[in-house]
Amino acid sequence: MATKRAAPRNAKPSNVPSKRKVEKLVSIPDDVVLAPQVEAPRQQAGRDLSRQRSAARELSWADFDRAVQGLARAIRKAYAPQAIVGVAHGGVFVGGALASALDCEFFPVRISRRSRDRKGSAKPQMSGEMPRELKGLRVLIVDDVAASGDTLELASTRAREVGARDVKTAALVSRPEGYVPSFCSLKSSEVVVFPWDYEPTLAGTASTDDDVDPDKAGA
Repeated sequence: MATKRAAPRNAKPSNVPSKRKVEKLVSIPDDVVLAPQVEAPRQQAGRDLSRQRSAARELSWADFDRAVQGLARAIRKAYAPQAIVGVAHGGVFVGGALASALDCEFFPVRISRRSRDRKGSAKPQMSGEMPRELKGLRVLIVDDVAASGDTLELASTRAREVGARDVKTAALVSRPEGYVPSFCSLKSSEVVVFPWDYEPTLAGTASTDDDVDPDKAGA
């Protein structure tokens, strides 16, 4: 009569999964189309989307380049700046592109709206000083959007204080009923969304920038 062998004490458990752990594979019908992978949604960097107006105009990098080239042609016909000052954030993109197109020096400056006066209204404040290299030069102050004109006027005043010989202003976009810069590419009351206003986000979380105007209306 055959005898049963006892399993060794140190024997390793079998790698074969138990019936309880075996998952049933479900085949997908041939007529079912799977949705493709989509990229993470992009939201405006540092923008409160709940306050965004319904009318908005988006500019691609190609649109931006065409607008800058047109603005540069208009400036070249009427003015010969020796230095361009770009007001961060958006004015750095516009000013840098204009400086390249007009072949002149470029200086970035930062102006924030964090401080408030006694009436509670936000007042622009310059972080740091205006470059001393502007002394004796024809200067063009540049921002992306001109609405109230507060930042452009403050930068113009600071440029004159350091000895700029002549100062003019330029903006890619201006408001029909707002501040009128010396040069402008587009007049619009729409919220203009620039290509640098976007950056990829995960789970719908947007980055923040305290120095950016929340209404994207410029200053």
